[in-house]
Amino acid sequence: MATAATQGTPDPEMVSELRRISRGIPRALNDAIETLRRGGAITVIDRRAYLVGEAEQACPSPQSRYVREIRDLGPEVWRAAKAVAVLAPLGEAVPRLVAVALDKTEPEALGLLKELRGAGVLHNGRAARSWRFTIPAVASALRACLGPFERRQIAASAVTAIWTGQATSADPGYLADRVADARHLVEPQRALGDLLHHAVSVGEDRTAQAARWLGAAVDLAADQAQRAMVSLTHTSLCHLLGDHERSLRGAQTLLNDLADHLSPDAVQEVQIMAVCALSGLGDTEALQEVIEQRRNWAGDNAHHIVTRALACGMLDRWAEADTILTQDSRRWRSGCETSVMVGGLLSTLARLWTGEIEQFDHSLDDRTRWPLRQQRRHRTDQVNSHLTALLVIGDLRRAEQLITDEELAVESLRLRDRAMIAAMRGQFGQAVELCRLGTVRPVSRGPDPNSAGMHQLVASALVAQGKLATARELLAAARSEAPLLGHLLVTADALLDRALGETASAASRLRDSLDSSAADGLLAGTETAWAELADLALRAGDEPLATRCLSALEQLAGKMPTSRTLAYAKLVGATVTKNRTMAAECLDQVRDRGQPFELAVVIERLTTHAVCDPKLLNEAYDILGGLDALLYRAWMRNLMRVHNVRIPGRQEAVTENGRLLAMLAADGLSNKQLAMAFRTTEKSVEGRLSRLFTRTGYRSRIELSTAMLNGEYHAG
Repeated sequence: MATAATQGTPDPEMVSELRRISRGIPRALNDAIETLRRGGAITVIDRRAYLVGEAEQACPSPQSRYVREIRDLGPEVWRAAKAVAVLAPLGEAVPRLVAVALDKTEPEALGLLKELRGAGVLHNGRAARSWRFTIPAVASALRACLGPFERRQIAASAVTAIWTGQATSADPGYLADRVADARHLVEPQRALGDLLHHAVSVGEDRTAQAARWLGAAVDLAADQAQRAMVSLTHTSLCHLLGDHERSLRGAQTLLNDLADHLSPDAVQEVQIMAVCALSGLGDTEALQEVIEQRRNWAGDNAHHIVTRALACGMLDRWAEADTILTQDSRRWRSGCETSVMVGGLLSTLARLWTGEIEQFDHSLDDRTRWPLRQQRRHRTDQVNSHLTALLVIGDLRRAEQLITDEELAVESLRLRDRAMIAAMRGQFGQAVELCRLGTVRPVSRGPDPNSAGMHQLVASALVAQGKLATARELLAAARSEAPLLGHLLVTADALLDRALGETASAASRLRDSLDSSAADGLLAGTETAWAELADLALRAGDEPLATRCLSALEQLAGKMPTSRTLAYAKLVGATVTKNRTMAAECLDQVRDRGQPFELAVVIERLTTHAVCDPKLLNEAYDILGGLDALLYRAWMRNLMRVHNVRIPGRQEAVTENGRLLAMLAADGLSNKQLAMAFRTTEKSVEGRLSRLFTRTGYRSRIELSTAMLNGEYHAG
């Protein structure tokens, strides 16, 4: 049902949550899905549906038929229904508490509850010791119908009952939810203590609830010092959750009204959260005000220097960030420890992205001297930034070594870093799934370019697999968040163009991107663009352009000698100058880098340009088979025929071509585009499509697309 409603295969977590709130009742399930869709709480990407909002958003509206049916039971039953929607988790205490809320006797309250049970709204266990709504989403709808004071009064009675031992709840978050509702109607300091206790002890699956509890706790603070402490905790959690609006609101309150109660380290952290929130909200004008010191927040010179540099970085103006930090190095280095830590990290990243790797290498090798390393969260932040940087510059070996040295489990890393690692290791299926999750789940905005790095790698993998529509969709999703080092995405764009035979467009994209990056002083990642442009130039017979690409790569390798830059300089040098010795050296370097997909591509290019043994195509063909890279395998077969290299598994090749044709046709490619993708003629494509429909029994591309979506496609 969820697949039909969303036109996407639902994520298992989404299915579980829909089942929980609807109990699997079709009418309730359809209403929940529709309500979530209207509220923007369901996102479909790559034909996968994800729940990106809270399940509470799925509650029927106060005007829904569920609510109307309960209203029609009469005003007293209606009042009882709203009360029990709050009190149901308190089990056998429910009748007594409902009686208090309605100013009734307990037998009268129990009679109203039985009417709700008779109408199918409520279910109760033996001897009325437990109560639950037949459809949990209806309870959410009823709670939404409560007036503010009515909600607070009922919540206060629940809190008092638990505090006095007259009631209990199996849900550890229930008390905190009710305290957050009751606020000043219960004893404020005890309420504050409960909210803080539950917020700091909650699991990762309930962090959104914890943020709500902390938001309520701010209002319960006894004085400005306590309010500053609670607000700082709340703002920090909103920042981690990627809730940019609440994070910015909290940061501005702290900096404008409560700064006197913050330590210098806290002031720096709050300024960082404010800048990250502004970036997440796309407020480039406000970031410019920070850079030009027209937006003044509480803090000293060291704070402002680091914050201005961060604002530059969030606008991808890394050369300017480096200038700010270099000119005022003495000031920020004499500031608080957080200023020293963040300033040093920003300086290291700014120089890396602008082509100077020495400071980064030194920082990586001398991790024991990182500022605040002894504090877990600061150590984690610095490790994550260095790990992302290694992945962005393509150094999987050192990234894996860092993970080992820091005794980290890959599963504990950020989703986007995990996606990059999986893509580089050749685990394309896992990389795509992690990329989808990393795209739809909100994350805190920071100075790390893991979004662009992830989408570049995963989109390139998808192009190789022939999943062009998905690659384009993911690249569009990446650009919608204005990622840092956005120029990294252009290489994947060029691969998409090349897949459809639009080589001139690919070359134009790459040239424009390289010119723009040079103007901005950004060099990291440009080696992939230069290598791609060189290959296009050679295939087009444009030797001057290919030679220019080689010169640029050699200069880049001299300035920024990463393993990828050195290998790609060898690759382009070998293909442009027809140097077989250099080609062999390139292959050795690429093998050492341990990235299967990259090795297959390099073998193909060296063979295409006649500087290596064509027999190596068998190795590349096997690698691509393990990656399910159907499109590149099809191209590889063409190259193997040109060089008279035997193609193993004839029937397997026929099956792969059928799958690839079905996938591309279902994605809506025209016959002309299909011909370019298969590097054949439109007439040949027409024949292939006719045979495909005959063999499979599908009568149209729409039927084919539906079967692919539902996982029902069969080759016939």
